[in-house]
Amino acid sequence: MKKIIVVVAGIIILAVIGTPFFNGLIMERVIRQAFGDINRMHAETGSDVSIEIQKYDRGFSRSQIEWKISTGPLKALYGVEDIIFVDRAEHGFSGIVSTTSLEKNKWYTEFVNEKLNGKTPLEIKTQYMLSGDIKSTLTLAAFSFIEGRDVIEIQPGTLSVFLDKGLKNNTSEMTWAGCSIPGKFKMDSFSLQSKIKKISPVIWEGTVSFFVNHIMADNKKNQFDLSKLKGEYTLDYSQEEQVVSIGMGYGLDTLKSGENEIKNAGIRIGINHIDARGYEDFVKMYSQIMSNALREISASQQSRDTMKKAAEKQMTQMGIQLLGAYEKLLKKGLEIKLSDLRAQLPHGNINGDVALSLKKDMTMAQFLPIMMQPSAALDIFYLKSEITLPYQLMEGNPDLMSRLFPGMQTGLFLKVGNNLVHKAETRDGKLFLNEKEVFLN
Repeated sequence: MKKIIVVVAGIIILAVIGTPFFNGLIMERVIRQAFGDINRMHAETGSDVSIEIQKYDRGFSRSQIEWKISTGPLKALYGVEDIIFVDRAEHGFSGIVSTTSLEKNKWYTEFVNEKLNGKTPLEIKTQYMLSGDIKSTLTLAAFSFIEGRDVIEIQPGTLSVFLDKGLKNNTSEMTWAGCSIPGKFKMDSFSLQSKIKKISPVIWEGTVSFFVNHIMADNKKNQFDLSKLKGEYTLDYSQEEQVVSIGMGYGLDTLKSGENEIKNAGIRIGINHIDARGYEDFVKMYSQIMSNALREISASQQSRDTMKKAAEKQMTQMGIQLLGAYEKLLKKGLEIKLSDLRAQLPHGNINGDVALSLKKDMTMAQFLPIMMQPSAALDIFYLKSEITLPYQLMEGNPDLMSRLFPGMQTGLFLKVGNNLVHKAETRDGKLFLNEKEVFLN
């Protein structure tokens, strides 16, 4: 019996002593799997960005990993260098904690040595959990440096990123106290939150939002002052309907530029009921075409003017190549919507809502008859819009109240008191503008 107890105790002791080593094995598996997942995702979306492990030295209780992010053609085109990371990991009993350094990047070490007296303000720590989850925290200490005649002040901040096993869920949160150039520019209290879930390499469902408390710029000729800017991006995916809806919302409390001032302004932009398969094909094709174009432009290694012309040529070709991808989006129910447009101006308020949607599946060729017969648009589109503007703001533009073609019974806007008012809607196969039918040929 005593021998059994001794043997069991010995096994337990060996297991405890060997825990750091086994945790190191688990960490290597987690890292290699995560990097493989990221590279596969980028490849499936047509991106040239990739992650590569250059060296992996795993010890009993410590590991050192050197890896880099390859920026592809961006390096030659815009001078964006590959970023090299060095991770030094401690294998604990309950998990692994790694500290990341940018010491192998010349651009970073030169900046730290020349501008910050060799003291790095950046600390990156990553926890690798036995479940396969990864949590990274980036901490930025306050620092300042001289650039020309200006002192640039950077305030402290933190960024936390959580990735679960398989990179199916991504949660991040960032807070930053801001930055300033005394007497010229100041931004304070920036925050960002993101919570997204992977539906496919292209479709990520969730919300990303940001907030900036205050931005001020003064160039002596004109002062810019913005307070409480906020924005939100959302993507909703319907498994049942196989559609995607994308929304972007922006708002601010006040915006002053010179003598002009806007208060309580905002807008929400929505692209709703997008065919999910068409959306995936479009994003993949766009990414692939863009990558090919960047490679061709960067490979030329010509003068900046020549490269600019080459870029313009590539952009034109991209538009033609993407026509087929655009058509895959033209499905019944596709809607473009501008809502909650609002702004308080010295002359009055702006308010508006506009919605335009497709009543049936379309191809590019099917839009051509509209040029010869405008009434054909009534079989294709549904439109509803309401906009109110201060009359004094648009007083110098009489065309807004003019009949632009014979079929119109009113102008785009009517003067009602101190405002210009617009209403339009398609119903019963007709177009109504300001409650009057528009007669289309």
